[in-house]
Parts: sequence; structure tokens; C-alpha cells
Amino acid sequence: MNIQRIISSPFVRAVQTIERLSKKIELEIEIDKRLSERRLSSEDLPDWLEKLKVTYDDFDLKLPGGESSREAAARIRQTVDDVLLNDNTDTVIIVTHGNILSLLINQFDNHFGFDQWRKMSNPDVYLLTYPNENYHIERMWKEEYNV
Repeated sequence: MNIQRIISSPFVRAVQTIERLSKKIELEIEIDKRLSERRLSSEDLPDWLEKLKVTYDDFDLKLPGGESSREAAARIRQTVDDVLLNDNTDTVIIVTHGNILSLLINQFDNHFGFDQWRKMSNPDVYLLTYPNENYHIERMWKEEYNV
């Protein structure tokens, strides 16, 4: 696989996740704010998990100071579309966070929701291909890789 670009969320933990590979293949990490994790709310939510679950059922629900699922999904989808449709590179690594990644996956598989998000590992790896202008997404991470 000839990796030509690495694009990451600006969050430190995302950059740290890909740093070793970046150095190994001598490829600079590009930062894209659109890959930042979704902000559920600006308020402290003791029941944040329940609130998050509701946002998978109601993509337009926007908690105070937060971002709706629809807004977050559009943000990450725009990033992916920019890379796939406007870039002449074949292989790009995009590093982001679980919740917003799950919303991206939902764009291609509307059965991917809250329960699937909860089953994601950390880290996790998905391969998105675009053969013949049709998106295909597949989980690549194997449980025995968990650290």
C-alpha cells in the first residue's frame, strides 16, 4: 500500500496515534480541524451516554453548545469527499475520533449506530474505498491487535 497523505484531527491523541507511522514512512501529518471530535454539549452532562444515544436516533438533536449528529456527519463527510473527489492520491490515512467516525460510517451504512459505536475498539481501523464511484467501508482492525 503506497500511502500518499496522512490527515489528522488536531487533537493530541489523534496525532500521537499516527505519529510513529508518519515518521516510519517519512510523511508529514496534515492537520484538518474538520476531523476534530464532535462536541456533544458545552454543559457538563452526568448522563452524557444516554444523551449521546438519543443523538443517533435524532440526527438533528442539538444539545446546548454542542453539534448535532447531522452537522458532525456533514463535517467529516466533506473532509472525506474533498480527499476522494478532489485529490489525485490513491491512499490517504485519515485519523479522527470514534464518535465522528461512527457518524461517517453511518453515511455508508445506516444500520451503524450507537450500539456499533459502543463496540468499536480504541484504536480502530476502517478501510473506505471508492471503486466505480461507489463507497465501500470495511473494518480492518482485528481484536488481537488491541493494545
